[in-house]
Amino acid sequence: MGMITCPSMQDAVMVRRRVVVLLALLALCLPPAFAQNARQMRSEVEASMLVTGTVDIEHDGAVASYAIDQEDKLPSQVTSLVHGFVPQMRFEPVLNEQLPGPARAKMTLLMVAVPDGQDQMRIAIRSAYFDDDMSADESNSVRAVDLRPPPYPRRLVAMGGKGTVYLLVQVMPDGSAGEVAAEQVNLTVLGNARQMTSVREALAKAAIGATARWQFGLPTDQKVPDRGYWIVRVPVEFSLLRPGQRLSDPDYGRWTAYHPGPRSSPAWAEPDPPGFSPDVLLAGGVYAAQSRFRLLTPLEG
Repeated sequence: MGMITCPSMQDAVMVRRRVVVLLALLALCLPPAFAQNARQMRSEVEASMLVTGTVDIEHDGAVASYAIDQEDKLPSQVTSLVHGFVPQMRFEPVLNEQLPGPARAKMTLLMVAVPDGQDQMRIAIRSAYFDDDMSADESNSVRAVDLRPPPYPRRLVAMGGKGTVYLLVQVMPDGSAGEVAAEQVNLTVLGNARQMTSVREALAKAAIGATARWQFGLPTDQKVPDRGYWIVRVPVEFSLLRPGQRLSDPDYGRWTAYHPGPRSSPAWAEPDPPGFSPDVLLAGGVYAAQSRFRLLTPLEG
């Protein structure tokens, strides 16, 4: 469960092309001495796609119904996998006022494409995230009020350093950010190991530095947790935009090639559900570190 092979050579080529183009461009920046390093980095590049939607959950944790956002923009192999997997999902019963009851969750699935060695791509669901729709009720969630984006590190412009920093943030009772940690930094550029470490550190430093000016809205129907703060995740995207392009321009339904960074967690982080990874989260959002929706069905990505 959770995996499908692209039966069409054309579909496989389209996925592979996204990765190959990135590697070909980046290989031009690497001197011959780094050829072996480049081969290792190339083998670690992944192609991924985020799929969003909603899922209605019965009182016993079974899926009653679901919907995929903008399904017409997604490759048929992706929708086939989602349609085969989501109806079979099982959750822990969701409590409403201490009793199990029906609930609706926002759904985000991280799809990955892995070459199978025979000119085809295996598509799998790597990670999943489910949470309440904050647009429907903001009274029980931490939300963004003023999350000014960080300045782009100047020294990275010439290097073309691009990527996404996944922040774990303590939100204090006054709405400010307390301690902040970069859980993971994924890059959409390649270099030698030292270059990539340098880019990751610079992007993480810039993202963490920006949080000193951030302000969050607090839940109005919750007391401050006993630990003295809420914990949220905020993905911060760094990208060099083309003329006329906006950071918010849609890329939904397209494969993205990137080099995943190592995962680290601070001592104050809460345990993650099985199969969760920060890169299942869309940049620009604020996400609760813990969700009341607990998926029991294993992912096989």
